[in-house]
Amino acid sequence: MEKKTVINTSTCDVRHVSEETLEHYGQLVINAAVVLADPQSRALLARYPVTMNCARVLDIEGDVQLSTVNGSAQIKSGEVPTQKRYLVVNGSLEIGPDTQPVLAQYVGIAVNGSVTYPESLNGALGMLTVNGSTTCYPDGAMLLKRNAVVDRLFALRAKAGQYWAGRRLIMVDPQLDPKALEAKGARFASQEAILAESKVEGLIGLLDEKTDIIIVPDGTAVIRDDVTLENSTVKKHGGKLYLIGDLTVDRNGAEALEALEYLHVCGDVSVTADLKDRLLEKAQEITGDVKILKTRGRTLQDRPYVKVSKWMLEREPEGVAVMDCAIVKLDGDLDKDLILERLTISDCAVVRCTPDQEDAVAAVSEDVAQIGGKEEDDEAFTPLKGAAKVINAAEYVL
Repeated sequence: MEKKTVINTSTCDVRHVSEETLEHYGQLVINAAVVLADPQSRALLARYPVTMNCARVLDIEGDVQLSTVNGSAQIKSGEVPTQKRYLVVNGSLEIGPDTQPVLAQYVGIAVNGSVTYPESLNGALGMLTVNGSTTCYPDGAMLLKRNAVVDRLFALRAKAGQYWAGRRLIMVDPQLDPKALEAKGARFASQEAILAESKVEGLIGLLDEKTDIIIVPDGTAVIRDDVTLENSTVKKHGGKLYLIGDLTVDRNGAEALEALEYLHVCGDVSVTADLKDRLLEKAQEITGDVKILKTRGRTLQDRPYVKVSKWMLEREPEGVAVMDCAIVKLDGDLDKDLILERLTISDCAVVRCTPDQEDAVAAVSEDVAQIGGKEEDDEAFTPLKGAAKVINAAEYVL
């Protein structure tokens, strides 16, 4: 079997490929979000054993500079490139006002993440493709963080004009003085604003009418992160929580759960079965899914291959959870009662087991693509098998 080369990259530029290069690679697999090509390179690739798995193939002729940014990028006015460019951003892109002359030098912009730009540029972004979120802000607005906290200190430094946050404004500081913001001429716009109940009357007139208002009890802590509920959580933040993230409540969180007065979760919740009903009574709203924590034992996660043996399960009385793995192989001597008692499998591609084990495996599995089957079929789920060389890069020029 001919060995192959696999290139995993965000952007692959094949415009300068030669016959000598293709002969060197042999069988070639290109996995990319974007492939930059031209008619000549397309014709050449067609004559060789080349497989391209990509979201887009762009025909670009001439001298075009390829730029890739992993993280945050900005396009500012006055910074006009000296040659044509194709830009790939894996993260966030902020496009500033009055950048039309700069944008004219871009033959394409591909963003895997989020883009923000002023409303006046709506007609100048035909070259932009986004795999993620796109938000436009009012022209002339002062930009805040995507999730912006407006507190007492912010009010002391505020200026006259409109402020804009890409996702939400958080206005729950007990010491925030709405009158001080109004006196300075500050105004605010965002998709939503979280307001402490006692501040609503003073702040409502400072918010754009398109902003969704969420009112929370005074003393509520807004936490922008995943949280595992513990006594220390309540000690640090108090008993009123608005979570922008996922919540985990295991057996160690039972006392803290009872101490909560208010709970709103913008995310998923994982909770032990015995605490689920109490959690649902406590929570005002949960926007995501409620999942049961089935084990407190060992977790095997994010692996290409996992083998589960009888020895492994017998030594984990609180169970084994296998999560986010490509292939899970169960030993044939695992009896069904032990599987049901101590094993959970979730978000995995394939579980290889004996026909007799399949019903027990199905009972403990969630979001598994295939149960059973033959091991020789596993190459479909491990595409790098048999590759002589694997190249991983943010961008690659062939």
